[in-house]
Amino acid sequence: MKTLFQNSIKNSFNLAALTALTVGTITIILVFSVKGVNVWLHPLASFLGGAGNDIFLIAANALLIGWAWRKKIYSFICMTLWLDILVGLSVQVIKLIELPPWTLRPTGMSGGFPSGHATHSFAIAFVLTLVFPRLAWFWYLCAAAISWSRVETFAHTNVQIAAGVLLGIFIGFLLISRWLRRPEAAKFFPMASTSVSPMVSRETLAAE
Repeated sequence: MKTLFQNSIKNSFNLAALTALTVGTITIILVFSVKGVNVWLHPLASFLGGAGNDIFLIAANALLIGWAWRKKIYSFICMTLWLDILVGLSVQVIKLIELPPWTLRPTGMSGGFPSGHATHSFAIAFVLTLVFPRLAWFWYLCAAAISWSRVETFAHTNVQIAAGVLLGIFIGFLLISRWLRRPEAAKFFPMASTSVSPMVSRETLAAE
């Protein structure tokens, strides 16, 4: 039975990773196709890169922490908070490294490599997809839209967004893969539990 759980979780993780890479690739292609400010889309891009980004990240953290609290998976709460911290630290440390011309924003200011918005949105979308896979399209739509908005508003270059997308996927991959090794992941993870007959109780599984 443990093998059944392990295989189910592995399949769920692989699917989430494949989705992240697929959407990440599409997003990178999209931002490299953006040629400049579109008068009609600029207000939307400004919102997505500002309040929209804040709303998405705050709501995502609240949703993940709330889910973990109800399930009493406190290590998942710690992992979610560590993701936020690691994204912030990684982005800021890399930005201290001078890599001209990659570090220069379209405005000429430095500190643009990588995009923190793209990094954080894709990292959190990875985690959301693993826990709530049916809404994967929505999580990554938000992440891709936020990433695109930073190019549309001339806050970042396409290279800086691409770096942020890849860094975010890597951080999500790293933290989730480590957390899935914990015993509570096999016991409570929703995608794993659906692979087990309803006639089998969690107490029975825990005893095996």
